[in-house]
Amino acid sequence: MAVARGAGREGGGLDEVRLPRLVVVADVDAAGGESAWAEVLRRLAQIPAGLPVAVQVRAKGRSLPALRELAARARELLAGRLPVVLNGPAAVAQELRLAGVHWPEAEIPGAVPTEARHLLRSASVHSEAAARRAERVAHYLVFGPVFPPGSKGGPAVGLEALQRLCAVSRRPVLAVGGITAERVADCLAAGAAGVAVVSAVVRAPDPASAVARLVDALQGR
Repeated sequence: MAVARGAGREGGGLDEVRLPRLVVVADVDAAGGESAWAEVLRRLAQIPAGLPVAVQVRAKGRSLPALRELAARARELLAGRLPVVLNGPAAVAQELRLAGVHWPEAEIPGAVPTEARHLLRSASVHSEAAARRAERVAHYLVFGPVFPPGSKGGPAVGLEALQRLCAVSRRPVLAVGGITAERVADCLAAGAAGVAVVSAVVRAPDPASAVARLVDALQGR
């Protein structure tokens, strides 16, 4: 994994953290429901340990108890093979001893919450202004959609926008939105430190093989 330094001095917590180059956003709805989602995680538990990969649990619209249950299940299904990041309250991530927390742009806090100080922290951003806010609290940023996303509709911002943000960001940036193994090289050339994906893995016939292809592309193979 890549190493980020300085996040602790500005945002509290860790002065040096190891960052994933690939984040699999395990979205329950994108996977086709909880049963299909759980099967994706079982498949991901088969990939070799030590890869620069993390799994983000995302379940929009669920109640807090339901989200907590899904996050706990993800931790159990992955059996320590991959770090788990929660798209949700930092207090839940801390309670479940997950690796990290992820904030949507609208929920980026003004300062690092106490319960997040020792978690890997990331945030979604869609503009330079949002990136500036996120840099105060996050170890890395997730920017996009760079390409038309496969998990939902909406326009893409393109590689030039990614390049502009990477050029000014004080944190590593992961590209998201319509990412495939074939598009990884273009994202890296634009300055991205890695990528985040949804449908490329959770809708793949073989999620573990899909991850392997993405990791190979990230490593230039």
